[in-house]
Amino acid sequence: MIEHNMASNEEDSPTVSNIKRAILNNLYNRYTSEYNNLLECTALDPRFRALPHLEKDQRNDVLHRLKEKAVLMLQNQDEGKEGASGHPLAAEQPLDQTDRAGAELKQPPSKKTALEDLLGGTFDEPVAQHISPIDAEMIKYRAETSISLNSCPLKWWKENARLYPLLSSIAKAYLSTPATSVPSERVFSSAGDIVNVQRSQLLPENVDMLIFLKKNM
Repeated sequence: MIEHNMASNEEDSPTVSNIKRAILNNLYNRYTSEYNNLLECTALDPRFRALPHLEKDQRNDVLHRLKEKAVLMLQNQDEGKEGASGHPLAAEQPLDQTDRAGAELKQPPSKKTALEDLLGGTFDEPVAQHISPIDAEMIKYRAETSISLNSCPLKWWKENARLYPLLSSIAKAYLSTPATSVPSERVFSSAGDIVNVQRSQLLPENVDMLIFLKKNM
């Protein structure tokens, strides 16, 4: 979108064309390494979820990367739960009486009838295709209607987190990223004002407290 808006046209003066070219070059240098990350952030924004500015193959690539990260996050959560609640001897616990009785009373599988043996391969009911939780969320999310540009994406995810437990976790990680580095740069400027030649012997913990007080007064 920015490339389209910043493209030079016949009505532009040489000065305007040079400005547009400088803006594009500056953006290329800043966002080349973060380009994929920005596309994933855009896909997780319910205002721009359709990604209309991308080609179909590009959209599929972005959604595929999000799916892989959601699966990885789910695996890490499962491993964390097993590590927190699992016990080395948990799988070796003896069966209780109910389980023993159920195991003893378990009947062998019934034999196939002649009709099943003859026509079973042709007329058996097809096995239902299994859809993973993340695939179900992706399909449902892509079918959603995009919210208005004036709406808050964070509020939308908060209200719909129950419907998208996996995607909402990724959205929190992506959409919480600050959109600008200005606040952090201001902290460094404040630190430079506090730690000067006259106050070069300040202890690090005192510098931290002074910066905290200045930024929160």
